[in-house]
Amino acid sequence: MIDRALAGMFKVVTDEAVNNPAFGKKLEESLAKFGQELAERRLAERSVEGFHPFIEFKKGTPEEFEARLLKFDAKELRVIVQKHHLDPANLLKGKGSKKVLATHILEASRKRAERDAKLFEY
Repeated sequence: MIDRALAGMFKVVTDEAVNNPAFGKKLEESLAKFGQELAERRLAERSVEGFHPFIEFKKGTPEEFEARLLKFDAKELRVIVQKHHLDPANLLKGKGSKKVLATHILEASRKRAERDAKLFEY
């Protein structure tokens, strides 16, 4: 059922793109932009693949951790925030400068380390 609905929808879109060159060009530009953004995101994901903020925070001082975070660019920091669910309330709204993102990750890691320390107090 869904296959036929999707096939029909794509047929309408492709027919419109053929009949309306302006629409076709706009569609092509939109898909190219989407492809570029996807490629950039995949590259950022690969560059932070082995970085886990909660583990890295415990390896040194908060200043050292922040210095390591600032070595990443803003796209890579956004990937870290999304991958490790560091903004559940969506306060950053997918935006923020490199410094803001690094500070947010630092604070979330600090809070997590404090919480984990309390869990294992006997």
